[in-house]
Amino acid sequence: MAVDFGDNASGFRHVDVIRFINNEVLENGGGPDFYMALRSRPWNEVEDQLQIVVADPRVPHAIKRACAWSALALSVRVGARQWEQQAHHIRQLQQQVREHKAASWALANELKRLHEEREKAAAHGNAWFALKQVMYERDMLRGRLLQFERAAQLAPVAHEMLPGSREAPGDMSLMVQQMLYCEKKLQETGAKCQATKRKIPQIPSISR
Repeated sequence: MAVDFGDNASGFRHVDVIRFINNEVLENGGGPDFYMALRSRPWNEVEDQLQIVVADPRVPHAIKRACAWSALALSVRVGARQWEQQAHHIRQLQQQVREHKAASWALANELKRLHEEREKAAAHGNAWFALKQVMYERDMLRGRLLQFERAAQLAPVAHEMLPGSREAPGDMSLMVQQMLYCEKKLQETGAKCQATKRKIPQIPSISR
């Protein structure tokens, strides 16, 4: 017998076919040796061994026929093995495609997240710069207002310490106007500063 009926790797699906091949091998004086010796070898080695048997004039013609039937069975086995290997390779490729697809999605999501973080960082940076500018303007106006207030407080004292000096209503009026202007601008700047702070989420409080 050449082919084992219970061998799932033989490549045969029908018992009648296996029985016919085994009968041909046995009726021509062959046995399982040729099939069993080459059952795990590639087809080129099977054909080489068959060629040696066929080319040998000392081998009876019936034995050559038996080996040819065994080689036929082996060719089916080789084809089944190659098909299984290809199917396994295809499954591996499909798994790799799924993994690459998942990695591509993950990379795309990561790039999207980084892009959004970069845009947020740029927006925060611009807001911080605007806030610093507004706070600088606020501090400048506050300093000028303090200077005007001190000058307004010192003006009557200086007038009393300098006998014969005359008041300058125009100068005092101008100083008062400048103080009022600075107070107004300071209020506007303070409101702008608060509005700028609200544009920056989760910003720490800034000490004055």
